[in-house]
Parts: sequence; C-alpha cells; structure tokens
Amino acid sequence: MARDEAILAGVEAGISPPTIRVYGWSPACISLGHSQHADRELDLEKVAAMGFDVVKRPTGGRAVLHIDELTYSVIARADAEPWCATQASSYRAISQAVAQALAGAGFGVTLDRGYPVEKPQELRAMTPCFSSTARSEVVFGDRKVVGSAQRRTRDAYLQHGSILVSRNHRTIVDCLKLDMRDHAGYLDVLDRNAVSLEEALGRSVRWEDLAEGFAERFVTALGADCGKSGLTGEEKKRALELELYKGAHIGAMSEIAFGVGRRASGGREE
Repeated sequence: MARDEAILAGVEAGISPPTIRVYGWSPACISLGHSQHADRELDLEKVAAMGFDVVKRPTGGRAVLHIDELTYSVIARADAEPWCATQASSYRAISQAVAQALAGAGFGVTLDRGYPVEKPQELRAMTPCFSSTARSEVVFGDRKVVGSAQRRTRDAYLQHGSILVSRNHRTIVDCLKLDMRDHAGYLDVLDRNAVSLEEALGRSVRWEDLAEGFAERFVTALGADCGKSGLTGEEKKRALELELYKGAHIGAMSEIAFGVGRRASGGREE
C-alpha cells in the first residue's frame, strides 16, 4: 500500500509515469478503507490468532481479506487518457479491461450496473467489500468477482481491485466484531453476492498462472503501451517513509508490475 501511495504522489507531481501493478499478499492481510478504524471494525484478537496482517488502503471502501486473490492497482493522471478524466469513466474503463482479461482466461464475467443488498443498517460500516455491488462491477452471473475502490487527488487517481481466486475470502466474516446471529447473516449475504474464480470455473486455479496471464491481458485491454521496470529511487524512498510514518507492515509480496507508457516492472520481490 505504501508503494501504491508513493507512486500516486509521484504521478501527481509529474515525476512518475502512469503505472499498473498486479500483485499478491504474504502473509494474508486485511486492508481497510482509508476512513475505517481497525479497533472499531475488527476482532483484533481473532485476526492475530489467524496470522493475518492489517493495513489501511489509501483508497476508500470496506474491509477486504487478501488471501488467495489477485490485487491490481492503476495509477495515472486525470489527463492521461480521455477515460481517465472522471471517476465514473475511469472506473468503467478499468473494470471493462479487468472483465476482458478474465474472459480471455475462460471466465464468463460481465459488468453489472449494481443492485442493493440487504444488511443490518447499524452494522453498515462493517459490511465486507464483496457483500454489495455498484455500477460497473465485474460479476459472474449476479455475483461479484472483483471488489474495486478509487481515490482521486486534484490531478491524479489510484484505483485498487481485488480479484477472488478461492473461497477463502469468506474468512473475513470471522474477523469482524459480530455476534453469532449477525455472523451467520453476514456470511449468507457474502455467499449470495460474491463468487471466486475457482467456483466460477469449477476447478482449482493457480495464482501464478492467473497473475502472469492476467497482467498481459489487462494491459492489452486498456490499450496501454508499456515496458517493464521496478520502482524508481524516489518511489522507493517515499514508500519507505510512508511505511515508517504510518506503521504499515507490507510483508513479503509477490509482484508483477506494469507501467503505462514509460515503464513497467516484472518479477518477484521479497
């Protein structure tokens, strides 16, 4: 998260190129939207017992458990392409590219206009990300496959997305501050409104296979002209400052990163 925020700062300042990153998490981690508070939303004792990290995203939205899933980030200036100009147009263009990249791997996903989901009003803030859909969400049938959130600054934006690979995302309900009745209700809502790629395809999916193929198809679907590279020295410095300042623990993270236009990066980092 510190790296994505550092790249956003660089893009905003005009010293970093538009960038696409595709990565996974180790150990598994719960990311909270920037306005959420861990002590209010999570049972931190259970989170610790399960060995999960907790981090805040620079983007908004609700809690996401990053386990057996693929995360993407798109970071660009608002004037980079016509579809980057507004939140609605960029969200739809990126979601459409994600859907095309997944369809190219044999997943029958589409874009959905969104629909309301019943949930206890008093616990609305705790609702997991995948328990509701909005416009231009990537769905399989009528169930959400990808959860996305966007943050826009004055001249740039960052969009995060989490693509479910297995059903292990359901474990997040065990980490919320819920009694037994609400726990069962939220799990039912999650099962009715979210689906993993393994469930959609009907067989196991290797993260490594999905990541490499998805990244290439995603870049193509966005019409990006890019090469591969790692973080710049300034981005690394800024990311470290953010990590130390915010107390964020990133952990070991496998990464395939793509930059739009001037650079992209690939490979693994620990």
